[in-house]
Amino acid sequence: MALNKFKVCPACGEHNPPALLECKKCETDLTGVKVVDEALLAAQSAAERSAGPPSGGRSLIRLCDCGAENPPQARKCVSCGEDISDVRAAESKKGLAGSPPPALLRSFDGSFSYAITKPVTVIGREGEMSDYLQEKTYVSRKHAKVIIANGEVYMEDVSGTNHTFVNNAPIPAGAPTRLKNGDEVGLGGKLVNGERQTQAAYFVIEAPA
Repeated sequence: MALNKFKVCPACGEHNPPALLECKKCETDLTGVKVVDEALLAAQSAAERSAGPPSGGRSLIRLCDCGAENPPQARKCVSCGEDISDVRAAESKKGLAGSPPPALLRSFDGSFSYAITKPVTVIGREGEMSDYLQEKTYVSRKHAKVIIANGEVYMEDVSGTNHTFVNNAPIPAGAPTRLKNGDEVGLGGKLVNGERQTQAAYFVIEAPA
């Protein structure tokens, strides 16, 4: 019996159809990603475990002119938005690039929290945090990206219609906005007359200052 073949997204781990050039979950460039099946993936994982960590503990990054380190698959800088698709990936001089700092999205009522553990995380009613967000009708199926790069946390609105708010101000679609410790994030809603909309979702970010 033939095994299903797919491309594994290097940023979020999503299994994509072989013909896709962008990850269907986080839109990471898959142009140079090899097509594998379950057997080959298992063999690669075993080989990586046997080999141990890379020499010196360093990994590849794309360095933008603004100084921000980006994942090697990134096509735009998460800090300034500059096109870096032609920048050659190189070893980070700061150690392990893309290693997530302690970052947490915590609901205002304290009933829910979500730890950010990947370089790119897509949140929404059909993305990460879906269990909490599925009843929030103002939240899009894929509402926002949380991006970790260069030791900092960014949020990018991908909903297109329902908007993402940071400290009650809408952030531009497709433009990563840096989040600071204590920032208030609203998915699909903001404070109206001092009150939060019940069908939107609101969080406080706990991240490096």
